[in-house]
Parts: sequence; C-alpha cells; structure tokens
Amino acid sequence: MKTNRITFIFHSFSRVPWGGAKMVFMYANYLSDHGCLVTICFDCLNTMNRGLVFEPIRRLLCRLAVSVEPRWYPLNPSIKKQCIFGIKDSEVPDSDHVVATAAETAYGVSSLSNSKGKKHYFIQGFEKWGISEKDVRASFRFGMSNIVVSDWLFDLVQKESGVKPTLIKNPIDATVFYEESIKRNNNAVAVLYHEGSHKGFDDLWKALTMVHEKNPELVVNAFGTPARPSWFPEWVVYTQNATQSELRKIYSSSLVYACATINEGFGLTLAESMFCGCALCSTDFLGVHEYANTNCALISPVGDYSALADNICKLLLNPDYALTLAAKGKAYAMSQCSMRKSFNALEEEFCLK
Repeated sequence: MKTNRITFIFHSFSRVPWGGAKMVFMYANYLSDHGCLVTICFDCLNTMNRGLVFEPIRRLLCRLAVSVEPRWYPLNPSIKKQCIFGIKDSEVPDSDHVVATAAETAYGVSSLSNSKGKKHYFIQGFEKWGISEKDVRASFRFGMSNIVVSDWLFDLVQKESGVKPTLIKNPIDATVFYEESIKRNNNAVAVLYHEGSHKGFDDLWKALTMVHEKNPELVVNAFGTPARPSWFPEWVVYTQNATQSELRKIYSSSLVYACATINEGFGLTLAESMFCGCALCSTDFLGVHEYANTNCALISPVGDYSALADNICKLLLNPDYALTLAAKGKAYAMSQCSMRKSFNALEEEFCLK
C-alpha cells in the first residue's frame, strides 16, 4: 500500500501557543501515527525583520528557530520540519497532498505545481486580519479542497465557492482537558487575554471590572501569550504561554469561563474550559454555537459588556446553578467536539480509508 506524503504550509514558525496551530499540529501527529510521511513547512520569507538583518544571518536564525519550535506542542519526532523562503516549487517538497493552513498561505499553495500534491485549504475562521476581506473571499474559490472547522464557515465557504467543503469540527482531547480533582474557587473566572481586536478583550475587561465592583472577592485566572500587562490589578492571576496541563488546572480551579469575542471561527479555549467543568459566559459570536447553546451556557449580545457582567455575576452568586449549567455544557460540548468524528473525517479527506 502506498504511503501518503502530506505537507502542511505555515506562514512562519510558531514560537507561542495559538489555537489554529494547535489543531494543525494535532492532525499532523495523527496522520504521522497512521503511517503518513508528514512534513511541516514554515515559510520564513518575511520573518525576523527582513532587510534589517544581514540576510545569511537571518536565514540561519530562521532555520535554527524552525529546528526547535514549537516547544509548546509535542510534535511526533517522525514529522519533518522544514524552513522555506517563499511558497514556491523550488522550496516545497513533492507530496501527495499539500495543505494551506491560513489565508496567508492559500495564495502560494494554489500556485504550486501538481507535483506538490492535491491542494487542500484548512479554513479556521474568516481571517481578514492578514489580507483584505475581498482576497479572503477570493481564496475560497481557488479550487482547492476546502476544509472548515464549523457549521457557519461551511455555509459561508459553500456560498462563496459554489462547492461543499469538508467539515472537520475542532475536537477537544478529553485525555488532556478534564476536571482535575482540585478545589474549584467559586469566585474565580478564567479568561484568555488576547490583543487582537476581534477577541473583544476590551469589552471583557469592562465586564470584569463591573463584576469586581459588585464582588471584591473576584479572582480572574487569565492566560495568554503576551507578557502580563502592567495595568492588570492584583486580583488578576496571569499565566503566560500556558502549557496544556497549566490550562487544565486554570479551567478546573475556576467556576466560570468568560469570553467577549466579536468574531472567531470556533473559539477553542471555550470548549476546552467546558470539558474541564467551567460554566460558560460568552458573547453571541458565530463560533460559540459549535459547542454551546442557551440551554447550557449564558450567552449575551456581542458588544454588550454590561449583559456579560450580569451573567457572570449570576453564576458567581449561585455556584450550585453554575455547576448545574457546567454539567450540561460539558455533556453538550463533548457530544459536538468528538475526536473520533474529526479523525474519521480527516482520514476520508486524506484518502486513508
């Protein structure tokens, strides 16, 4: 039986954790475990201030970084990592399948020759922060095999391209994200600190400030990739570049997970927190409906930080209600974010069945 050669293309190496990369790395590990020869190419054409560093030194530093990253995610040793300088035939290895992992890489992958493999496009959101909205929409029509992570993206991409994409909903690994046997603080709220405007942290912070005014015992268990902001008060506990085990502990020790996202394809941390027994308070962004609804979470309008604050207070004031809601949320999220369903769809997409 022929061994599948599969190449994933990233726009740069991944030094800090982020959800989109985590999903691709998980799938790369799975495909490698199931007999595929997997290569991950990191395009460093414009990495490390191109033009400001002597070019041979810059390229050497990029190759060194690719050789050790990602240190935050355990890639299978059998996966080959390759530093490339431009998504073009001379840089990308021949394969049976080649995968663009974001809108920023879709244009390069679409122009590769057939020797690089069947072209796939892994779409995890409406990624208009790297390129224009018009160009994002155009990328859906390149004729690649489009893969989407949520039902709303399925509808959007099908409408734009005229072709049904493959739906592979983001799974959560229940062997990693589960309720630890530790005391859950009934005044603790877990949050993701993110500087991207689409994540809505400004609204979230306004909501948390309102909650703290009503409940001075509030503890915010925050995590993110930037350094701790100097303006965070003492009632915020911050973990930078949290490992998966640290995330599990954060979720398991918090009563509530709060999110004020404006626009996101899925929202991985929300589902992870639900697997770990948090009650969810979220804005009504499109991705949240992939694993939550009004029967198992408190959902407020996007941008309405006052309503979000009210929902957080409602749970903190009634921990029994919060735990009941969390149990419903966990059951629903686990039914929607199944590893087996996603891996079955992955095997079909890459012809492993």
